[in-house]
Amino acid sequence: MSEFRQTDDEPEQKPLFQPGTRYLWQGVVVVALLLSGLSTLRAQRGTGVPSGAGLLEDSTAVFYLFARSPERIYPDGDTLPDGAFRMYDPARRPIIDWGTLGNIGASARPLFFQTDVRRGVQTGYRVFNLYYLRADDLPFYPNSRALTDLFVSQGQRQNDLMVRAKFSRTFARGVNFSLLHQNMVNIGQYQYQAARHMALTFGLWYPVSRRFDSFLIAARNVSRQQENGGLANPDEITGGLFGGPITASIRLPDLQALTRHAYTDLTWINHWTPVGDSAARKRTLRLTYRTDWSTARFKFSDPGNRPGLPLRNDADFFDTFLVDRRGIRHYAELRRLDNSIELATFRRKNPQTPSDILAMGVQHTLFKWRQEPFADTALQNLFLTGRLLIAPSAHFGLWANGSIGLLANFGEYQLHSQLRLSLGAAGELQAALISQCYPPALLAHRLGVSQRPFWQNTFEKPIENMLSATYLLPVVGLSVTAQTHQMNNYLYFDQRGLPAQTSAPLQVAQLLLRENLRWKRLRLDLTLAAQRFNRSDVVRLPEWFAKGALYHSGYLFRKRLLLEAGFDFRINSAFQADAYQPLTAQFHLQDGFIAQSYPWIDVFAAFKVQAFRFSFRYENLTTLWADDRLFFQTAYYAQPFGTIRLGVAWRFLDSERTETPPDGAPPTNPPGGAPR
Repeated sequence: MSEFRQTDDEPEQKPLFQPGTRYLWQGVVVVALLLSGLSTLRAQRGTGVPSGAGLLEDSTAVFYLFARSPERIYPDGDTLPDGAFRMYDPARRPIIDWGTLGNIGASARPLFFQTDVRRGVQTGYRVFNLYYLRADDLPFYPNSRALTDLFVSQGQRQNDLMVRAKFSRTFARGVNFSLLHQNMVNIGQYQYQAARHMALTFGLWYPVSRRFDSFLIAARNVSRQQENGGLANPDEITGGLFGGPITASIRLPDLQALTRHAYTDLTWINHWTPVGDSAARKRTLRLTYRTDWSTARFKFSDPGNRPGLPLRNDADFFDTFLVDRRGIRHYAELRRLDNSIELATFRRKNPQTPSDILAMGVQHTLFKWRQEPFADTALQNLFLTGRLLIAPSAHFGLWANGSIGLLANFGEYQLHSQLRLSLGAAGELQAALISQCYPPALLAHRLGVSQRPFWQNTFEKPIENMLSATYLLPVVGLSVTAQTHQMNNYLYFDQRGLPAQTSAPLQVAQLLLRENLRWKRLRLDLTLAAQRFNRSDVVRLPEWFAKGALYHSGYLFRKRLLLEAGFDFRINSAFQADAYQPLTAQFHLQDGFIAQSYPWIDVFAAFKVQAFRFSFRYENLTTLWADDRLFFQTAYYAQPFGTIRLGVAWRFLDSERTETPPDGAPPTNPPGGAPR
């Protein structure tokens, strides 16, 4: 078994649930944030930024910005008991739900085809990206008010928990600390289905002087998933002896297959503004230097339930991937160092929004790719980058972001742009464009299994184009979007789970309609979508979707309680759902399973009293009258039976502003976020 030994720098694969310690660290984080939030109810003299020039003076508003582009300030939405609060599951929060393996936090991919913006080297491991927090996701709050925001969602069992936490506080000399945390633990209803994700990002924002701001951000993401391979016999539920999902037979019955993906990121961003001041409508010149160091590790292993002996029950699942019957393993690691410099000029039309931006820069990335059993590979990326924003008024806006590859990246490019045109009372027009050429993912290039080379491929660079147009009529809550995708050299994974590439273009046409109707206290939110493909042999997704909610929304008890209560639903067409190969963490084609249409219905109630929110949800009401049917989004992986979900959220906001620092203290305009 020497082929499966633990490497020195590789973390040990531990059980997902450890008695006595599984919730200890989550409790520590929540208690610490709660105490921090309670402490902000008392004003702290001389420890924050002044309420003078540059600060947002609204006594109730909360604003935030991002380190990568502090020239834009965003208002933090009110804490309403709306759909964003009620829908806790990240896979169901997009406009069209993502498909998963049937568990909260499980591997996921979009069912409504989309073109993701990509540039340069990519690993190809993307199934957990929906749950990650990156350095660019961390908001900083240019306010003199401390903020703590907590959300907890609990299922029927102890091992079904979600925690989200946000904290921000400004200290002496305008130094701001922000933290964003998300933890998901779900054991699942079927055997050996647990998923666990920890995402944490935190950072400091230090205004060194009126013209120099520095951001230091750290991020850590760890995903662990038990792999059961799906149901061995989905039809057994129709039999009279079916005892519930926990009794269903699974395709990896040895209960030893585990996946672990981990990311660590450290980002340092410095903004120097030699030209510009705090008055709006003045031209500003800014030089930005950014460096990122990150490590990503990907591991899958299945040693079987008989250490030292050949795999028994799990062997058939892996088929040709099982190159050593004593077990199966895959390990890869990517280390990267990014350095970029950008020169930008912009002018503000108000304290929160620039009217124009023109930026140009260069980015260099050094990669070290390690994959057992291959020798380490060093790669480099070099790109010219640019940004453009033209938004002279609230009626027109053009935004573009692009890059061009140099040296080894010659021929690669990426362009992402958006256009908005207001028509007044007649509505609004929007358009979006993505055009890009990038190298194939590292995983598609080569794979090692159990210390043996398994595939080595040479693929052409994919070329992708997406164009969309949207018409909005806010007065009636209408939105209509038409979009088209065209991919040359499209990469996918075939029926054997092996990477393949098309020689003919893939074309996708989509239509998306959204309607939000209001009549007194009654609300109807409806989303309809359709898509067609010219290559159903390489892309197999539902052709239509329907999703919506019908509910009451209004105040009760003399406007002391805001209540939303009703039901929501989702359904899509039958389709030949992709299978999932946990060894490579890839969804791939299959020919033997059809996912039938299934009307999924939830009932919910949510209310808000001051800063406190509460929600109740009963999911998958359909199982109450049709317990012989299952809902599938991935071949053989059934969605859960009916269950109850509770959620609470509470925001703590300092009720008083901190005072101006003593005379002689350095100026403390909101670092990077306020007008220069």
